[in-house]
Amino acid sequence: MSEFAKKNPMLKRTFFIFLLLVLGIIQHCLAQQTTPVKPAKPIDDDIIFIKVDKPAEFPGGHLGWGDYLQANLRYPNKAMRKNIQGMIKVQFLVDKDGNVKEVVAINNLGGGLEEEAVRIIKNGPKWIPAEQNGKKVLYRHIQAITFQLTD
Repeated sequence: MSEFAKKNPMLKRTFFIFLLLVLGIIQHCLAQQTTPVKPAKPIDDDIIFIKVDKPAEFPGGHLGWGDYLQANLRYPNKAMRKNIQGMIKVQFLVDKDGNVKEVVAINNLGGGLEEEAVRIIKNGPKWIPAEQNGKKVLYRHIQAITFQLTD
């Protein structure tokens, strides 16, 4: 060690701390390289997904959904008399076979709109199930249904 370093203990301490820091960084880098990558966990059959690779879908997609609503949706008389309009959001579960379960309206505008929105979902056909990693999964879906009166 140089004569200057012997006379200056602060420089000696700084060098020692620097050396420990460098060794710590090297050790961290080596640990990163040798840590094995864990394989993806298999999908548990009971997990309900809200975000998936491929969401559940009404048969026929958006066009099929529009056709179904046009043929089956009944605007409640009470809502018509009171001029109640708006969007009802309905939450439900689509199982691995496409069955619709646990149907509930999230919001309530009154006039029977939420009951009609729930009825239209419950009475509809099976949906195309959601998929995650190529496997059909349980999927929690929210579907908006807009009620609008025309003159």
